[in-house]
Amino acid sequence: MSRRSGGSALAASPVLVGAVTVLVTIVAVFLSYNANKGLPFVPTTTLKIRVPNGANLVPGNDIRSGGSRVGVVDKMPPVR
Repeated sequence: MSRRSGGSALAASPVLVGAVTVLVTIVAVFLSYNANKGLPFVPTTTLKIRVPNGANLVPGNDIRSGGSRVGVVDKMPPVR
């Protein structure tokens, strides 16, 4: 008589392995899609500025301070 260990039965189920793989893939895609708005669970600060000429600014441009990326241009509404 041979007995199976309880740990091998979990990895032997292809349906369970496939479901876990799909779940991990969905979570990874969700996190990577939302990473453009900032990393999840990391606090952010919104900064509003007025510039005399924003002709070269486009939503999506990097904001740099001292050569390091500190943010991204989110939107540029016209102000009168």
